[in-house]
Amino acid sequence: MQITFVTDLGASYSVEIDPKMELENVMALLEAESGVPPSEQSISYNGRELSDKKATIEGLGVPDNAILLFRRKINVAGRSAERDAETMRLQVLGNPHLLRELQLTQPELADAAVSNPRRFAELLRELSSRRAEQERQRLLEIERLNADPFDVEAQRRIEEAIRQEAVLENLEHALEYSPESFGRVTML
Repeated sequence: MQITFVTDLGASYSVEIDPKMELENVMALLEAESGVPPSEQSISYNGRELSDKKATIEGLGVPDNAILLFRRKINVAGRSAERDAETMRLQVLGNPHLLRELQLTQPELADAAVSNPRRFAELLRELSSRRAEQERQRLLEIERLNADPFDVEAQRRIEEAIRQEAVLENLEHALEYSPESFGRVTML
């Protein structure tokens, strides 16, 4: 059976496993793929965290071609947290350049960082879940488009997606190797 694991940051890992495989063995396989040790892994399916490490994937109710959310738990000062929002908030407050950039791109998040730590953590969770949902939707769209290789409309959309990826790749290349073309350069 094929299972796709998607992270909050947009990375995805597709693995082929046996339905009778126990969750702890799947976590070990994920460790080989992602480098995240099983003790720091959090795997969720349909909003429910899979915590019984001795249960089989089939027994946990995960079907073939399922998409699971894969998060890394971080140990901070002896406590486990998926994201330590307070540490992030303090980093933002300690770096004026980062705070200014956050005020330009995410003014509500920047305001919460300065005045309301609880709201900051809540906004970070919302942002993280929105990104995970967008990635899940993108993967579902790809699966749907690949389901019928003879559908002309699906092929047109796949072609457009490939073209967009090429444009983004060219932009990244230009920013990396020719940044002077995006601004004005004056000689001293």
